[in-house]
Amino acid sequence: MKILVTGSARGLGRHLAVDLGLEGHEVIVHYRSSRNAARSAVAAIREGGGRAHFVGADVTAPAEVEAMADVIRAEVGGLDALVNNVGQFILKRLDDLTVQEWDTQIASTVSATYYVTRAMLPMLRDGGGRIINISDSGADRLSARPRSLPYYVGKTGVLIVTRTMAVTEARYGITVNAVLPGALENSDPSPGVAQIPARRHGRFEDVSAAVRFLLGDQTDYISGSFIQVGGGWNL
Repeated sequence: MKILVTGSARGLGRHLAVDLGLEGHEVIVHYRSSRNAARSAVAAIREGGGRAHFVGADVTAPAEVEAMADVIRAEVGGLDALVNNVGQFILKRLDDLTVQEWDTQIASTVSATYYVTRAMLPMLRDGGGRIINISDSGADRLSARPRSLPYYVGKTGVLIVTRTMAVTEARYGITVNAVLPGALENSDPSPGVAQIPARRHGRFEDVSAAVRFLLGDQTDYISGSFIQVGGGWNL
């Protein structure tokens, strides 16, 4: 599969890209400003015998996203799967939040997911592609979020986009699902393990396992699903 992973120069995104690349997929590593880190991720995949490319774009800017799609079409020859991983997180009380911070959170979560998916759909429709959106373990549960409101508004929006596109894209053979990580090993801030029912923080490998499952040959009838990868956290 030819797979684009957004926000894959660092952190969870990098792990997903490298893991998929070493598994035999042809991966497009996306970055906004971390060009050197993206090159490093590509190098790690190639050194392991995989195929990889990197592409830069601000996924909150529709024109840059469209340009990125053109580059992928020209240089990679198409796309089979998309992992929407980008999403900035700010921990700040609503009373102290600025308008710019609100806009940035919404733009980097639900808007970016929509922009990128919309731009990649013509390629994904060619072969019945897979779309996997990374959300958050608490995003499917409506509750007050005094210190992280725009983030959860955005991540809940990602789930609504997921379900809507699962319906609208089914006729093209495209599946659209979401993976909802809990508190990961790099989460900051992070709850103590005593607060997590599974008694440990999530590992990147836990999220990667769910992504690989949804990309599998036997999951082409699973669409509109939300897979919790949080060890019981935030339920």
